[in-house]
Amino acid sequence: MRWEHIVAELGEATGLEGLAPDAHGSCSLLFDGEHELTLVRDATESAVFIYGRVAESVAVRGEEAWRALLAASCLGAETGGAAFAVYGKSLILWKRHDDFEDYPNLEKALNKFLSQVIVWKEKLAVSASAPGGTATPEAAPEEYMLRI
Repeated sequence: MRWEHIVAELGEATGLEGLAPDAHGSCSLLFDGEHELTLVRDATESAVFIYGRVAESVAVRGEEAWRALLAASCLGAETGGAAFAVYGKSLILWKRHDDFEDYPNLEKALNKFLSQVIVWKEKLAVSASAPGGTATPEAAPEEYMLRI
């Protein structure tokens, strides 16, 4: 199924009739008035990238905080397969997916990713408001970790 059709189905399912990707194959959605996710299709890689802002990058200070974030995103073990990146002044969580074949697969991926964005926003907000005001996230709770 073409990307445009999958995005249109997403729009219909969410009450956003006429939702369509822009000329670059991307669109953004705002969940609960506070969690913006952007979907970008890269036709050359046959991939869809989903990303969302989780904090201001300046809120993460110190080597220990950055090490914790890198450890959490190592192979996606504590982030549901996603990774952290700095984009402008934002710390984002992002994940690459192979092209989606249909809307239900996109919906599953969005729900999983959105839950990770919410978890990490909360972790980073709590740690930034701790004494010293430096975001030093702890490991993700066990229910969000891959166990083998």
